[in-house]
Amino acid sequence: MTSGGGKLRRFLAAAFVFLAIAAAGCERIRDSFAERTGSPATPSSPPVQPQSIHLFFGNPSNAVQDENTPDNFLIIGEGSAISYSDTNGTPNWISWRTVKSDLGPSLRRPDFRPDPRLPEWYKRIVSTDYSGSGYDRGHMVPSADRFGDVRLNEETFIMTNIVPQTPALNQYPWEKLESYARGQARRGFDVYQIAGVYGNKGILRNKVVVPSNCWKIIAVLPRGTTEANRRTRIIAVDMPNEDNIESQPWERFRTTIRQVEERTGYDFFSSLPRELQDELETRFEISNAN
Repeated sequence: MTSGGGKLRRFLAAAFVFLAIAAAGCERIRDSFAERTGSPATPSSPPVQPQSIHLFFGNPSNAVQDENTPDNFLIIGEGSAISYSDTNGTPNWISWRTVKSDLGPSLRRPDFRPDPRLPEWYKRIVSTDYSGSGYDRGHMVPSADRFGDVRLNEETFIMTNIVPQTPALNQYPWEKLESYARGQARRGFDVYQIAGVYGNKGILRNKVVVPSNCWKIIAVLPRGTTEANRRTRIIAVDMPNEDNIESQPWERFRTTIRQVEERTGYDFFSSLPRELQDELETRFEISNAN
């Protein structure tokens, strides 16, 4: 009986060792498979979102600072945040904040210039690409929003801030809305804006796509406020990039954030609770100003 019991114990010990070795082998095989297929062995962390005072509306297209995403390339500047499209030769969208200290008397107009922050192999867009086209070099971040700082004003003349706009749009309803927003900043509000384009009406010099529409969303907040709430004042517009609209007031083109999302595929305020998103994005302007 003693001899039989010893054999049983030796058999069980050997079986345990075999199972341990087999388990370790399976783990190595699983890790090796993960390396070959790119499948993570453990859940991966979500991508880190960039931080900027200018990203009040979030990163609506999930732009990244990766030259291998040339049509959604993220530029974080001192005066704005930009999603740029190399194919279009224009920004997809630009977001920025304007406060009273950003404003000032008119400055000498600097020259337009290519953006040195773009990867070297991207198309080089220059001011003369617009020459003779009949389109204005339309600022997304207005020059006058940065009259308080010469360096930041020069940033508004970099070509990644420029899109082809008809004179009827750029010099009339678009400019009137820009002036209105600056008026809110002069009154002491913090004015957060995001503007962009969509559509294709043609191409300048086989380099720059002329958009069919230009849109803008404005949030007007009490000074020092950095987050939206149910009382945040929202203005959204979607303007056609057409001739013969110079007599139209900017209010004629008011819309909702949700409609801009549907037309562009972007997702604004994505970090906010869904209920608050729905409330802000589906209504027309609500005023918190006197």
